Amino acid sequence: MQARRTIEHVAEGGGWSSVAVHLAPATGGKDGFYLTLFPDGRPPTVVFLRPPQLTQLVELAAQAQVSDQQIWDFVAKIPMEPLLPSRSLYPRLRALLVDCASSIRAQIRSQEERPVPHSTPLEDQVAPAANPPAYVGSHGSAGDGGPDDNGSDLP
Repeated sequence: MQARRTIEHVAEGGGWSSVAVHLAPATGGKDGFYLTLFPDGRPPTVVFLRPPQLTQLVELAAQAQVSDQQIWDFVAKIPMEPLLPSRSLYPRLRALLVDCASSIRAQIRSQEERPVPHSTPLEDQVAPAANPPAYVGSHGSAGDGGPDDNGSDLP
């Protein structure tokens, strides 16, 4: 019997884990996923993946000709500060993506099918001020608060 490489967390609100790698859907109606990596000798790193990025990552992991390092390189380029190499995590990340591919895809689909909340224009969201200021917008007249305003019309 082969030991399990990954665990799916159904009861805990979803997510998938492998040794030193954890993937969880964002909560609170936010679309996306948090990939937490625990590299040896360094603090954990969290990478936010949008659903299309995670879809592409799962597809890469399923391709035999794509190396574990190429999968890592794809993830490493997502954050503003690229991830440092961690050879021990390369195969663990791939194992998670391959072993849990169908449930990850199902979670991606459920996020993509979630209804988008209706947004209202900003003016509808903000109550009108009781005493609106004399200056509203930029009309190019003196005293309008523009960059050339010297305040000559102020009392």
